Amino acid sequence: MEVELKLLLAPEHNEQLLHHPLLGAPARVQQLAARYFDTPDLHLLRHGAGLRVRKVDGVWIQTMKAGGSVQSGLHSRNEWEGPVDRAWPRLGKLRKLIGDDAQWLSVLDTPNLKDRLEPLFLVDVQRHLWELESEGNRIEVALDVGHIERKGQQVPVNEIELELKDDDPAGLYTFALQLLEDIPVRISNINKAQRGYMLVRETGYAPFCAQPLALDADISLREALPAVLGNCLEHIQRNETAVVDGNDPETLHQMRVGVRRLRSALKLFDAVAPCPPELLEDVRWLGEQLGAARDWDVLLASTLSRIGTQPDGGNGMMAVQALPLDTAQAKRREAAQAVLSPRYTKLMLTMGAWMLQTAPLLDGTAADFSRQTLQQLHKSLLKRARRMREDDPASAHHTRIAAKRDRYALEFFHGLHRARSVRAYLKTLAEVQEELGQHNDLAVAGHLLQTLAERHPESAGAIQFARGYLMAQQATQSADLDDIRDRLRALRLPPSKH
Repeated sequence: MEVELKLLLAPEHNEQLLHHPLLGAPARVQQLAARYFDTPDLHLLRHGAGLRVRKVDGVWIQTMKAGGSVQSGLHSRNEWEGPVDRAWPRLGKLRKLIGDDAQWLSVLDTPNLKDRLEPLFLVDVQRHLWELESEGNRIEVALDVGHIERKGQQVPVNEIELELKDDDPAGLYTFALQLLEDIPVRISNINKAQRGYMLVRETGYAPFCAQPLALDADISLREALPAVLGNCLEHIQRNETAVVDGNDPETLHQMRVGVRRLRSALKLFDAVAPCPPELLEDVRWLGEQLGAARDWDVLLASTLSRIGTQPDGGNGMMAVQALPLDTAQAKRREAAQAVLSPRYTKLMLTMGAWMLQTAPLLDGTAADFSRQTLQQLHKSLLKRARRMREDDPASAHHTRIAAKRDRYALEFFHGLHRARSVRAYLKTLAEVQEELGQHNDLAVAGHLLQTLAERHPESAGAIQFARGYLMAQQATQSADLDDIRDRLRALRLPPSKH
């Protein structure tokens, strides 16, 4: 199993890295040109594998990487590597390296794979390589500078790979944090092969949604914590590039949801693994940066659209609907700068290290922990629901937050409970959250419109009309709190599989 931490580096900081005291002796320099192979229908990619052949010191080396995971920038993948006599894959030799691993042998046993393989893209880099020991950990450090090419189209490569050769993966985070003190690096959650396939498929950075987490029924708590937190971190980090380089509001929304899921997970484990206060503060900061942008996106894209416009512009709504655009774009730029900041990188690296160092200290089974935690969250939700009042909007908001925490917890641990009961429970929670959330969106819109009125006094009349219209909607189309209470009281916690 190969374990790597990948970091992005701006080219203007390369010289600073090359002479950094942490790296010691001058680097060994290699020129590496690797061709990546797959079938026209991307058979290997669809099965989570990548196959390359590259020349290293005059020898052709064939490598297949497959499976594994990425958690807070830490790439863990199966790797099979060995010499071949040509610049083309030798599948027979690869099968011998894989041995008796039936899953990956079956990927190679697809009919006519040998004849269907073709080179899809080239990764050509100059590699500066160091091997060192840091706090008892043997680490290989590589600076790769070059490009990825497909049919004349190129994307630049300028990244650091920290590969663990021995001991504790948390040591990679520690070393990266030391570099971050002097050099503004960023975590990379996609590798060169994935970037190459993006050229092949001509795809951009689509919104990345939370992936289902299938925990084994007998998983220990020490295994469950990094799995749950890693799932949240992946949700956040896989939307980074799109938030920085794109303008799709959905990617920012998904990144914000990822932060909310992470905060819920940290609260979930607080009794057995309390997160350091400074780390919690950084998570809260990130949520605020993304939340500010998301609130303006919602106002612009959905809330104001509830108010009809007159064709002749008589009610002023056409002008009002254009006003939040500049603020929404400015808030998105601020969110992007937060993601690019050293504070964000430090948060992700520190979270990864804390997660790996904390998990081994836990005892017990995830099933017992899940059962006790869900019971507590269920009771808290019913208590909040009983306190809801029509004349107290905050009471509905607190119930929505409780429903969200309960839903996230069951989504994390759904694999430990009976599927049919889980689906019914989650469906009700999602419906309640949606109904109460619409009410909350209108309340947030009222505050934002007041801000707009102060910034644009020339349009204050039309803005106040819009604000009044939405407040009236809030009053006349409020959620049926009695019905919500009844549905929540009727819920029964899903039984565990054991």
